[in-house]
Amino acid sequence: MKTICKALAVLCLLFPLAATAQTPEPIYTIKKGDTLWGISEKFIKDPYYWPNLWANNPFITNPHFIYPGQQVAIRDGRLVLLPGHAEETTAPPADTASESLPIEPTEEITVKGVAGNEGFVTLDALEQAGTLVDATDDRIMLGKHDQVFVKINTPDVQLGAVYSLVDLGEKIKHPVSNKVLGHRVSFLGTAEIIDISPSVATAVIRSSVKEITRGALLLPLQPANREIVLKKATAPLLGSVIANSREKLALSQHDVIYLDLGDEDGLQVGNMVYLSRPRETTHRVLPDHDVELPDELLGAAVVLSTQPRTSTALILKSVNPIYAGDRVSTPDE
Repeated sequence: MKTICKALAVLCLLFPLAATAQTPEPIYTIKKGDTLWGISEKFIKDPYYWPNLWANNPFITNPHFIYPGQQVAIRDGRLVLLPGHAEETTAPPADTASESLPIEPTEEITVKGVAGNEGFVTLDALEQAGTLVDATDDRIMLGKHDQVFVKINTPDVQLGAVYSLVDLGEKIKHPVSNKVLGHRVSFLGTAEIIDISPSVATAVIRSSVKEITRGALLLPLQPANREIVLKKATAPLLGSVIANSREKLALSQHDVIYLDLGDEDGLQVGNMVYLSRPRETTHRVLPDHDVELPDELLGAAVVLSTQPRTSTALILKSVNPIYAGDRVSTPDE
């Protein structure tokens, strides 16, 4: 009996070790078409996790287009990229559980955009904006279902077209050159064109979130929610954050920002951009050394809409506060 008890005790001690040995750390080998965004979403159900993965793995130069053959370990609900690159045909170690983690490469990744160009209007777009000039009665405040008369400064006005009603706000200047780029605008509601005459168009206010008065501007309505396909930029670009949609000083994740890069520069909807800030040397830097430190990483954003020389982007992740004047760049590979 004593012998049996001792044997059982030994088995109880060994069983946890055996169980541990049978559950090795899962490792996944990246395939063609995989992205950190897609891997984060599939393994830990959080596509917004990838900027942290990127920030904690400095050998990743491009957080969206990673290399086939790289290996990712899944540790306690976290993703850890293992250093070093391998060829696409590299086989995972035999003692890992990568075979139990099937993933089909994702050729197209999308993100939901929550804003267009509302909040900011360029000087060029302002020249094309319409104006609410009158209504059917003498009331000062106008609202939903009211019939109004508008002047649109473009010849291609169509029946059924829906416009944003906005109020013109402060000028927005470039943080470096101090050049006026446009104006901040606040969203008031929407109006639909129901009739067109030689001098004015007739519209009906379809929605209102604030008081609407004569003088409100009409801008083409941007979709409130749409899917943005992530894509690699065609060329390296360098620009600046010029403003944001909420008049906040410090910006962070989910804030909408405006950039001084547009489609004439080669920027496209869906491009990923880095947000960074030049890093200054300390007072204790060694003398007689001309040192240029790498930029401080702040976060990443996706472009939601573009104009000729400006664009709107959504901050997907931030690791430090972001301010107007911080650098914007596209991946260099």
